[in-house]
Amino acid sequence: MINILTSKLPTKIKVNDKIFDINYDYRTVINILLAFEDEELTNEEKVYVMLNNLYKSEIDEEDLEKAIEQAIKFIDCGQENNANNISKPRIYSFKKDANYIFTGINSTHHIDIDEKDDLHWWKFMSFFMDMSSECMFGEIVYYRKRKMDGKLTKEEKKHYNEIKDLVSLDEVKKQSEARKQFFEEFHKT
Repeated sequence: MINILTSKLPTKIKVNDKIFDINYDYRTVINILLAFEDEELTNEEKVYVMLNNLYKSEIDEEDLEKAIEQAIKFIDCGQENNANNISKPRIYSFKKDANYIFTGINSTHHIDIDEKDDLHWWKFMSFFMDMSSECMFGEIVYYRKRKMDGKLTKEEKKHYNEIKDLVSLDEVKKQSEARKQFFEEFHKT
């Protein structure tokens, strides 16, 4: 595994004995993740979106399985994908929370990510994971976690109900299940 502090972030992926240039910008990967959450796309279409957006050149058929595996590993920031990571319910949505993620990263880290051309996906995820709990996104995540854990106080329940449209992730739960099912099916083959 690459250490983000001591190694250069990957801009290429090795598939079997071939090296492929990739589109490593966070926008590319978020678009891939949004495709994975799209219930109208088949698994084959999701893989097509991932491969055609991430890799800058076409993948030969004999390299497809390894290219998919390496793409998923890149999207997971170099982490080996395991069932525990997939089965954990997500407490955010890049689709629903986009505005709050954008402003949360910008205000927490005092940068405008829109002005960062080619902001590496792994660097973006470092910013994302280190957002202040004081920003709106932090508050949204706080209420989602408390609700999921069944630990909302009486006052928090009242506030949660007032902002339910903002914090509810019912649609994302369905999308997480679809993602989990995709990865389970992929690992069976």
